[in-house]
Amino acid sequence: MLGMRHALWFLAACACGASSPPGTDAPASDDDAAARHALGPNDVSILLPLPADPAVPTLLAVAGPATGAGPGVPLVASGPIAGLDLRGDIGPKNGQPFALDQLQVVAVRFELCDRQVVGACPDAGEDGRLRLVLQPVYAAGGAATTHDIALHAFYPIPAAELAGVVRELRQLAALADVAPGAPLAVNPGAPAYLDRLRALVMRYARWDRLVRLTTIGQRAGSVAFDWVLRGVELDASGALSAMTIPALAAPVQTLAVQGGDTVYVGEPLVDAPAGFALALNGSNFDLASSIDRAGALETLAAINNPWDHDTVDLQCTTCHVATYLTMHRAMTAGVDPASLATAYQSPFNTSVASLANTEPRLIRAFGWVDAHPIISIRVANESARVASEIESRFPAAR
Repeated sequence: MLGMRHALWFLAACACGASSPPGTDAPASDDDAAARHALGPNDVSILLPLPADPAVPTLLAVAGPATGAGPGVPLVASGPIAGLDLRGDIGPKNGQPFALDQLQVVAVRFELCDRQVVGACPDAGEDGRLRLVLQPVYAAGGAATTHDIALHAFYPIPAAELAGVVRELRQLAALADVAPGAPLAVNPGAPAYLDRLRALVMRYARWDRLVRLTTIGQRAGSVAFDWVLRGVELDASGALSAMTIPALAAPVQTLAVQGGDTVYVGEPLVDAPAGFALALNGSNFDLASSIDRAGALETLAAINNPWDHDTVDLQCTTCHVATYLTMHRAMTAGVDPASLATAYQSPFNTSVASLANTEPRLIRAFGWVDAHPIISIRVANESARVASEIESRFPAAR
């Protein structure tokens, strides 16, 4: 088990599996069918199945090796962990032991840029992003399950290598054989697919390339459902330092859920975007005028719409609660969420079917709570946007 002060996490060594070298204009190395494979949301945002045995991670462990193929590659060193103070006030709500070496990669996401402004990625010249979601995986009742704690690690993909990575995503998509129009769901996890994905991830996910690390987890010892959100980010000096949460002059935000018609209490919290505070409080929403209710619903839809808002202008809690609140407050108001003017429009199927729709105590955006997959509306919409941007910028071979 890794100690807090001396924590050094390791990704498991790369298993065998062919991968194309990075590049920009070289012809696809695999067959023409793979080069022509269209990409959908499931090909750019990959929710991995939980392992049959927690000791054998589905993709990668952080305290490896897990495959027996080598000594492992560092993912996150002690500095970023200390900056997050991961175990200072975060711990499993069920009181189970929590060790850093339980963390495993449960989801993988690809982006064409870091999106420093709301809107589309530039056509060229900006690094892409590999994003890993890591959660503690452990055994309970003879099966794998997870703690409601997660890290989100960000690594650059050099701009000159984006076209090559897209070609590999097409080859992966051909292996997964999930229809591009299918809604975001748990990946089938075929061995050949996982081998190739592992090789691609390990090309970029190295501790000395980490540019951002965020966390969300239950507050240790809290009886109520109570989460802590914060992160560290590479600053101008090249050091990872505490992030200031957008819209807040604070590095940490907490969120607790109360009873009644679902009341979320954030600290600190601002009414940004306008109407968010009303949407958070069910008692106030129930008593509000039809005009104010409509405004709050439009705000929730806009939070879920990546063309209207992004992480650069949203406080942490917004995206994590907008899925449940959109569905629940719309039902209270007798409104179809799809009819809202700010609702995201996409040629892809962005419907979401997970407990995130119906359970206010589950605010994870993309990952697992216990053994339940969680997919938020926001992540489904972001994934559709990325797939559309890739097809526009790096169209499949014809």
